[in-house]
Amino acid sequence: YSLVDDDDDTSRELSWEESPSRRSKRHKKSDNTVINVDEEESQPSTVAEEAVELPEGLQEDICYPTRDDPHFVQVCLKDLECLAPTEFLTSPVMNFYIRFLQHQVSSDNQISVDCHFFNTYFYKKLSDAVSYKGNDKDAFFVKFRRWWKGIDLFRKAYIFIPIHEDLHWSLVIVCIPDKEDESNLNILHLDSLGLHSKKSIVDNVKRFLKDEWNYLNQDDDYSSDLPISEKVWKSLPRRISGSDIQVPQQKNEFDCGPFVLFFIKRFIEEAPQRLKRKDLGMFDKKWFRPAEASALRIKIRNTLIDLFRGSEDKSQQ
Repeated sequence: YSLVDDDDDTSRELSWEESPSRRSKRHKKSDNTVINVDEEESQPSTVAEEAVELPEGLQEDICYPTRDDPHFVQVCLKDLECLAPTEFLTSPVMNFYIRFLQHQVSSDNQISVDCHFFNTYFYKKLSDAVSYKGNDKDAFFVKFRRWWKGIDLFRKAYIFIPIHEDLHWSLVIVCIPDKEDESNLNILHLDSLGLHSKKSIVDNVKRFLKDEWNYLNQDDDYSSDLPISEKVWKSLPRRISGSDIQVPQQKNEFDCGPFVLFFIKRFIEEAPQRLKRKDLGMFDKKWFRPAEASALRIKIRNTLIDLFRGSEDKSQQ
């Protein structure tokens, strides 16, 4: 899990650009209309969670899981504003909950071990890297590889890449087949409003995977113990494809962030060890009820308030 580039302060710059007040003003309709969930899909009591009031006197920020963790995520008290109704989730909150999901998955769930989660700042760097036209492209890519330093991506089963473009969130899941399966590497694009260009995003991720393949393939011995079939590995640049899938759609303008996080949560809970073509049937517009994803907003807020309280208690001991 990568947090920031080694040589800049991208994370805080981007989180400022995505501050709730600035994003909501640009993204909401001019008449401030709020599109409500359809009446026939009203949120059941099993989904609803009461919003906890924000206590006074909490410290200004927390680091999750701890400040000693090399990949901690910092959340400021002000970041909780984006979890209010009709606001748009910002990168600090998105990255917190992605990290939280990693920790919450039970230890006996092997899928969590075989996943890699990039954070919300990664895709912009990926896009820059695959479109780079300079003479030092190889050196540029080596520098870009710091984002997954020490991680062998092709040994993973799933790679999660959250996308933030045009004030909207969507999600890419790269699915890597096992050694006995000679299917293509599969790129899934999950978009709860269908606003992002699937072709552009899938093409960028394909180019990224091809560049990484070219880099690793310089080592003749690299593929000897890979959990991918030799036939697929040798022709990998031609064995990457995107699949058309349907996913539940949000019923308002502002819940794209919670939907991306719920896509990750539900996928981790339900996906097989390695995704096969037949498993794509798990995705459809009835995969879950939209109200379940929308309700994640309150759950995340309450979780963060508990963590702020716990951090405050520790600081007073």
